[in-house]
Amino acid sequence: MHGGAGGHADARKGRAMMGKPERVYRFSTLRRIEHGILMVAFVVLAATGLPQKYPQSPISLALLQAMGGLETARIIHRAAAIALMLLALEHIGSVLYDLYVRRVPPSILPTREDFHNAWRALRYNLGLEGSPPRQGWFTFQEKFEYWALVWGLIIMGLTGFMLWNPITTARLLPGQWIPAAKVAHGSEALLAVLAILIWHVYHVHIRRFNRSMFTGYLSREEMEEDHPLALEAPPRPVPLDPLETRMRARRFWAVYGTLAALWLMGMVWFVSGEKTAVTTPGPIPDIARVRAYAPLTPTPVPTPSFLARATVNLGSSWAGGIGTFLEENCGFCHGPRRREGDLDLTTYDGVMKGGKSGPAVIPGAPGISPVLIWTAREDHPGRLRPSERAAIWLWIQNGAPR
Repeated sequence: MHGGAGGHADARKGRAMMGKPERVYRFSTLRRIEHGILMVAFVVLAATGLPQKYPQSPISLALLQAMGGLETARIIHRAAAIALMLLALEHIGSVLYDLYVRRVPPSILPTREDFHNAWRALRYNLGLEGSPPRQGWFTFQEKFEYWALVWGLIIMGLTGFMLWNPITTARLLPGQWIPAAKVAHGSEALLAVLAILIWHVYHVHIRRFNRSMFTGYLSREEMEEDHPLALEAPPRPVPLDPLETRMRARRFWAVYGTLAALWLMGMVWFVSGEKTAVTTPGPIPDIARVRAYAPLTPTPVPTPSFLARATVNLGSSWAGGIGTFLEENCGFCHGPRRREGDLDLTTYDGVMKGGKSGPAVIPGAPGISPVLIWTAREDHPGRLRPSERAAIWLWIQNGAPR
């Protein structure tokens, strides 16, 4: 994480001891602490998240076993996500404080010159220009990485909420959004890991080990190579009137304190508000020790295949038979006339829209689809035979195609 708007405060803080090369102060203690927390949280999220995306990989199996199983990995993953949300709250506050109270120029914002520098850097790397572009306090590479991080956190936060709270999400959005969020969350995570390994590691560790995020300083030689314009025109502190600064600080803390409290209350609800998500099943016993089929008496007839028979009888899509079945068996109570629970099960759009309790079907998630949960209750007037239930389960599992 780069310094944001306040990263260059006290930009040329002193000189080093005698006999040592001059150093330039780039990152405050706060920014370095933020970077350390971000680094640890990112590694933990990657180590616990990617094995869930690729569970059959030998590396994933080894990591999950080392962490004590899938459920433990999920707990660690969510704890790291909470730490990242708290870090985002703090960073937003510190940046806004620098902008509004201290009136530090927002040097991390992209400018037109950054696009010109990117073009000149490309030409330099292709051998079409003799020297790299001269850049200021933050290079276009650093700005790109910073805002890519911001964008990634937004995507991961929104999709993570949807996966953490699927029932709540299904009440607010169409059911198809949940499997879409799963794809987006995993793909964005993979993109972030690759960006760190390829882009960040090269620019910060391989090309030249940049220690400024650990020490706070960058040598003058490194500044002349990467940030020559910052040496020629170093950032000047903005003259501040003490009285106006105190007034600005009071206004800032009043607004930010309120928003931060709302943020924290939202996080508490985010973490503990939903208890209906599907839990992880227990470990499967060693297959070598399990007697898969041991009848006490001979079976008189072969066990029928409910899934195969149900699929043939009801079809594999709404138009192929599922819709007709639901209309004939559920339409009396949940049709256009009575609409009990404000639910219409006679049309595909009505099933996806749902009623007072949310969508009746959540594509790709039959285990939490209310149409199967309701019909399994003893007090529900409409009950499904095993073959019918299996057919609807398979239809939902396949994405509930129209």
